[in-house]
Amino acid sequence: MAENDHDPGYVVHVDDVDPAPVRLADGWRDMDIRFVVTSDRSGSDEITFFRTVFPPGAAHERHLHTNADEFLYVISGSAAIGAGDREHPAPAGTVQYIPRGVVHWLRNLDPDEPVYLVGGYVGAGSLEASGYEFVSEITPEYRQVVTP
Repeated sequence: MAENDHDPGYVVHVDDVDPAPVRLADGWRDMDIRFVVTSDRSGSDEITFFRTVFPPGAAHERHLHTNADEFLYVISGSAAIGAGDREHPAPAGTVQYIPRGVVHWLRNLDPDEPVYLVGGYVGAGSLEASGYEFVSEITPEYRQVVTP
């Protein structure tokens, strides 16, 4: 199916989507994120769906979305997730919901294994439309979960 073919039965495999060209300067530390469902691909301006791989040492630094709520589901691995000024352990099976405007982050805790997760923005059809804003690195006061 062509990338801009907005068939109501939109189907794509994550391996057919290139990694997004995200940069460390914008808070994306060593991540492979693939925006699988976006307005450009599916025609919907109301949802973005992505798959992300966080190798050991990878993190999505403190950031927020002014125009969209976000949800994350940890498929495998051991992460720390934070929102506001609190951080929590996030083993496989953990779900995080982040309302628009709330500062949040995620980092891989495992020195040997990647973290795989899926997630999405509700109310925006792309990263740009979500109102993404980089806030800061995850400084020591936010690293409340001790690595194993």
